[in-house]
Amino acid sequence: MNNTLDKNTKTVYTIFKTSKLEKCYRKPRKAEAAWGKAVAQKYIQAVNLLRAVDRPSDLRGFRLFNYHQLKADRKGQCALKLGERVRLIFTVCEKQGLVTVRIEEVNTTHYDH
Repeated sequence: MNNTLDKNTKTVYTIFKTSKLEKCYRKPRKAEAAWGKAVAQKYIQAVNLLRAVDRPSDLRGFRLFNYHQLKADRKGQCALKLGERVRLIFTVCEKQGLVTVRIEEVNTTHYDH
């Protein structure tokens, strides 16, 4: 799937690590069954935002999602907060003016200790 922006911006391609993640994006009921209604809605909004911006770091202006780059064993990945204890993990690859955002997972265990 891709999202082509106007001629002054980049082309953003969005891919999903698993078919489940893609199905949850395309079929809200599947997302609701997997994570509940509130997280499902924010998941779809977050993916839509990732597809709409020139580069994911532009999401810093959307405080609701708390965009941040990850560290340690997740270095190279980024996250958006979907709920109090849930985040969307993704990676970004930029080559020759093409930006690919890969949706890696919806992580519900990050805050469990």
